[in-house]
Amino acid sequence: MNDEMRAGLAEIEAKLELLRRTEAEHGFGVTIEGPLDLEDVPDLPAGVTEVFRLFSHLAGDYFRFRQPEEIQNPDAWAKRQWIEHCPLGDPLVIGWELHGIPADLLEEIDGGGPIRLDLNDGSVYYVDPDDYVFMYKNIEIEQIDSEDFADDVVAFFNHYVLGERYPRLVEGVLGAGAVTATDRKGRHRDRWMRLLSASGLLAA
Repeated sequence: MNDEMRAGLAEIEAKLELLRRTEAEHGFGVTIEGPLDLEDVPDLPAGVTEVFRLFSHLAGDYFRFRQPEEIQNPDAWAKRQWIEHCPLGDPLVIGWELHGIPADLLEEIDGGGPIRLDLNDGSVYYVDPDDYVFMYKNIEIEQIDSEDFADDVVAFFNHYVLGERYPRLVEGVLGAGAVTATDRKGRHRDRWMRLLSASGLLAA
C-alpha cells in the first residue's frame, strides 16, 4: 500500500469520527457501525482489509456499504462462493443501492444493484443490473457499460462515500434527479447527504 492510500485511510478515520459526532448531535438516522475483527487476506487488493478495519456498516437512504463476510479471514476467502461464468470476473461486492426499496424488504435483502470492486486492479464501479443480466445471458458480448468511480477502495470511500464526490456517486447510480431530490419539508431525501452536508464534507 502506498503513501497516498495510507493518508487516505487516516482521512477516512477522521471523517468517520466527525460523522459520528454530527449524527449524535442531529440524529439523522443513518447507520455507522464500528469495525469487526479482520485477519489479513493476501489475495485482496491493497486497502480492502484496512478500510473495513475502520467500519463494518454505513448506510443512508440511497446506499448501504457493509463489510463482506468473505474477507473476514483467509479461510472465509477460500470458501467464497464464486459466480460461474460471471461476465465481470466475479468481483467483490462492497455495497448496494437502496433507493425505492421498502424498509421491510431490506430486512431480508442487502439492497438492489451492487457496488463492485474489481479483484484484479482494485477499482470500484457500478453496472446496471439489467445490463449485467443481459451480458450474463449473452456470453458473446465482450463490452458492458459501467460507472467507474475510483481506482482503489480507499479513494472510493474517502471521496465518494465520505466526501465531496458523494453527489457523483448518487448521480452515477441513481440519476441526476436523486442528487437534488427533497422531501416535503425541503430536506434532502437522503439522510446520508444531510449528514455529509451538516458535517461540512460536501464542499470540494
